Amino acid sequence: MTWLKRWKWAVVAAVVVVGAGIALGVILGGLGSASSATDQGGQTYVVARGDITKSLTVYGKVVPAQEYTFTFRGDDINEMFVKVGNRVEEGDVLIELDRTQAELSLLEAERALQEAKAAGVPNTIRNKELSHQIALGQYNETTLRAPFAGVITRITQATSSSEMWSLKLIDTSQLYIEASVDQLDAPDVAVGQTAMALIEPLPDMSWTVEVVEVGGMATSSGNSTVVSVTALLAEADPSILVGYTAEMEILTAHAEDVLIVPITCLRELPRGWMVMKVVDGEQTKQAVAIGAMSHQYVEIRSGLQEGDVILLNSTVAPPGPQDMSEDQKEAIRGRMGIPGGVPGK
Repeated sequence: MTWLKRWKWAVVAAVVVVGAGIALGVILGGLGSASSATDQGGQTYVVARGDITKSLTVYGKVVPAQEYTFTFRGDDINEMFVKVGNRVEEGDVLIELDRTQAELSLLEAERALQEAKAAGVPNTIRNKELSHQIALGQYNETTLRAPFAGVITRITQATSSSEMWSLKLIDTSQLYIEASVDQLDAPDVAVGQTAMALIEPLPDMSWTVEVVEVGGMATSSGNSTVVSVTALLAEADPSILVGYTAEMEILTAHAEDVLIVPITCLRELPRGWMVMKVVDGEQTKQAVAIGAMSHQYVEIRSGLQEGDVILLNSTVAPPGPQDMSEDQKEAIRGRMGIPGGVPGK
């Protein structure tokens, strides 16, 4: 149940408690939907045009376009050509490992392949070709090259003979902000939405970002269930470092020059949304179709026109039997001790 629905039903419950006899009398008596706005004492609102904006604030961190971690034995290092903070291009040599054993295996594989070709046995030739390909691959792996342009961010040395060294390379050509959105807010977030990002270590600047990915599943995070959201920074500012914490305000709803009414005017019925329209001092139920919604206002796509007058709080007008499901009618009959049938129907 959304916060709007919970708020609406909380108000309805309060009205029923305070004036249960009156409310049930109207419902079960089948009175008409029109009543005097003055008699009810309700405040009114004149439907007008305006803009609606709704945003969602989330928190996350800066992540790179891609990253890669090499692992290798410290004893195998012949020469290391980079250090943390170095920028490298795709194909640059990062580390040369000992290739003695790999070179020996390659030479043996080449000799075996030549002998098989001389013998002319097809199956044997194919077998030796595969062995040669494996040996060549292992030889090439003794030279660690950058798979993409980026920055060396970490070189970790082993603390024991059983551990491996590692080198981490990240691609900073594009930067992203990865954040978590509560599952209740996730349906409002979509690819293509824009947001303003604030990077915590750079408080005097802001950046425009675009949502490029919304996670396909929800995961547990502490006591909450969240969905991951990734947004792309319009440009990779060198002052923004991977790992910086960030705040994003995502624009989840926006509509310009549309009919708007306060959310308090709305009431949800089994068949949709309605407001109480006031015409010549009389109230009448009016079905409406809604669109974009902020925390205070909602867009009206049909059912009202500019200049129409409606009640600010539609709960002053309880629903008639025509607005109720059979289950709701049966529940009322049970509470009132009515064996069957709704008076006035």
